[in-house]
Amino acid sequence: MSEIDRIMELAKHRTGLLQEAVDGVGALRAVVSSEGGIVTATVDGLGALVDLRITDAITAMNSRTVAALTVATIHQAVQQSNDERERLVSELRVALKQT
Repeated sequence: MSEIDRIMELAKHRTGLLQEAVDGVGALRAVVSSEGGIVTATVDGLGALVDLRITDAITAMNSRTVAALTVATIHQAVQQSNDERERLVSELRVALKQT
């Protein structure tokens, strides 16, 4: 195998690793529910809110409590998404160093 062929193979391999990481982040969903399941937040691999569900139980709560519970639940989902994305990036770093 010539030098150029080895370089091309390495480039293809690394491109595949990068694509796997991008696909992993794209498929990532973090779903977190508050205590009692009153609020459920889903965020994507970039931490963007993609779904928010709130049960009828909020009707018995004051607006500040609902707001705090909602924000805290979304924050937890974003943190979980960030942690998972960082894991994927770390795996990519290791894989790229091995090539």
